[in-house]
Amino acid sequence: MSIHWFGYVGTALVIVAYLPQITHLIRETCSAGMSFGAYAIWVVAAVLLLTYAVLTRDPVFIALQSYQVLATGLVCFYCKRFEHNLCELHGGLRQSGGRRPTGPALGPEGR
Repeated sequence: MSIHWFGYVGTALVIVAYLPQITHLIRETCSAGMSFGAYAIWVVAAVLLLTYAVLTRDPVFIALQSYQVLATGLVCFYCKRFEHNLCELHGGLRQSGGRRPTGPALGPEGR
């Protein structure tokens, strides 16, 4: 019995974990809570790990890191594209009855 299925199931879980974040970024054009810097580092790490996976010919790691490069790259792209955009939920419209909150509730960023 091959142990690779553990890796493929883990890869599937990584795919499932990224989908809500990427979907929210694209559908809502909302970058709330996203750290471009962190995701940029993850892209570099994913490329380096993908290179390692290819050189060692590890099929599970190649599948995982290929997706990581794609997913983190998409997050970086849309995070920059929608920088400072907030959806209704993150912008406070749903909580405030359709009005943007004002005053101290905005926090230190002034959003």
